[in-house]
Amino acid sequence: MKQMNIMKIMAARERHRLLLSTIIVLALLLLTWSLIPVVFETNDDSFMMGYLAGAWTGKPEADTIFSLFLWGRIVSALYVVNAGIPWYTLIFLALIFLSLTAVCYCLMVSFPKWGEGVFCLLYFCMFLYYTVLLQFTMVSAYCGAAALSLLLIQKKEEGRRDCIIRNIVIFFFMFFAVNIRSKVGYLTLGSAAFAICLEIIRYLLKAADRQKIKKAAVSFIVICAAAGLSISTHKIHESRNGWEDFREYHAERARFTDYTPLDYTSNQELFQQIGWSEDFYQLLREWFLMDETINTETFQMINERNAPVATGVRWALSHDFPRIGFQAKAWVLLLFLLFADALRRRKGGFAVNAVPFLWVLMWLAETWYFAHSGRLMERAFEAWTLLAVVPSILGMGDLQSREPFGESGKGRMESAVVYVLALALCIVCVCHADGGYHGAKDFSQGSGSAQSRQAASEDYAMAHPENIYIGEMSLLLGAGGPWRVYSEGKPYNLIFWGASYYHSPLYYAQLERNGFEHLYEEDFFRENVYLMAGEKPNENLLNVMAEKFPGCTYEITEKRDEFIVYQFHRAD
Repeated sequence: MKQMNIMKIMAARERHRLLLSTIIVLALLLLTWSLIPVVFETNDDSFMMGYLAGAWTGKPEADTIFSLFLWGRIVSALYVVNAGIPWYTLIFLALIFLSLTAVCYCLMVSFPKWGEGVFCLLYFCMFLYYTVLLQFTMVSAYCGAAALSLLLIQKKEEGRRDCIIRNIVIFFFMFFAVNIRSKVGYLTLGSAAFAICLEIIRYLLKAADRQKIKKAAVSFIVICAAAGLSISTHKIHESRNGWEDFREYHAERARFTDYTPLDYTSNQELFQQIGWSEDFYQLLREWFLMDETINTETFQMINERNAPVATGVRWALSHDFPRIGFQAKAWVLLLFLLFADALRRRKGGFAVNAVPFLWVLMWLAETWYFAHSGRLMERAFEAWTLLAVVPSILGMGDLQSREPFGESGKGRMESAVVYVLALALCIVCVCHADGGYHGAKDFSQGSGSAQSRQAASEDYAMAHPENIYIGEMSLLLGAGGPWRVYSEGKPYNLIFWGASYYHSPLYYAQLERNGFEHLYEEDFFRENVYLMAGEKPNENLLNVMAEKFPGCTYEITEKRDEFIVYQFHRAD
């Protein structure tokens, strides 16, 4: 009877935690979204949403270059059903809400007395920024963090039904984590494997039970199954639709555009061999990709000579990513506070409570690797940081979740002190210049011109379907609007010279939709081909056109606040 009453109490507490976590997350998100408008952080999401919605080829596409096929199939099918709903953005917001609810719930399980305070601290320190600045890499990371959290709160006394439900939810989160951004999915897999290794260490230290490790291993298999299904389906799709050559080109192009550029002057003979003048090379650094010499082979020749320039970890954090540095400091401070509290309570001992700090060592090792490889990408690094922070904090709370029911007056006083401290730290995170709130607010407020420029240029292209418009990179400065829909028309006749989709089947599908097999500099002289720029024509492009076509001229045919339209003419 006593055991049955305990089980009822536990079930009631689980329902209470789930409901409370839902309310907390919903309240925080609604407050954040009311203070800071939701925007895209990069133009990559604008492009992906455009392909899924059918803006660039005239019909919804399942391919998005960066995401996997099953995700694209789901979202593009929704746009077929109703093109007037911003499905891409709404799904992202829903996944953020569900992921943070799962993380909050897991923290409340691990920290029964003050898990809500720990979650709020993590929210204002780390989560807030990407709840309003939508970015597919971080939405994927949120889903991955939710899957990891559910994997880590396994309990030996849980019944078969609860384990099945948990693993279904884990599969759901991992499915979206790997489909939205496959590289983040791989990081989630690695983090899950590392988490199980740490549980084994805790078991050897007699701080974890074998049954919990077995259940975590089953959940890890579920994570692997979600990743395997998604990746294998994507590989089959790409092999049937001619993506292999593009993937090889894409990898070489990324090395060229994302790493430290090769100096032109000291490597002039190489560039002359390829056929690139200095003006053309400078234009290419601005993502001009409409030339016959832009291919896998030329990028390989350059990349083989261009050795990556390594940077130190401290330099990267202090100069490139001040916000990540701030997050890392807050993370380590929180770990030390939890560590000190566990030792004060005499829970587990020094060695057991030091195990979660191994996440910090792994994070530093990964940081060192990317810094010395010459390519430390902020958003990927943000994702990796999140996937290390959440499981390490949950590891600190495991022993507390075993404390008996009920709480003394002294315990309630301690909890009150913890909540006050958490509130003070939340205020510091909000007010700090490198914190997420100020960064998100400033970015969101400054994105209005980019959104209006995108809308105006697309509307102009749709109003002149008989023409082809080539958008310069100046049109892509900033990101487009997350609520953009294409229910009345589609700007498939607007082609960007700097898209990551160059040489992909999607790029050629857009060309074919406009009656082209290719689009190079000589095509700029066609009667219905125009260029679009933000404020003025690109000087490097004008120099390149003068080099290749002596005596050619250009005229501005349209000038608006958001953009200009101009056209090239051959010499008489």
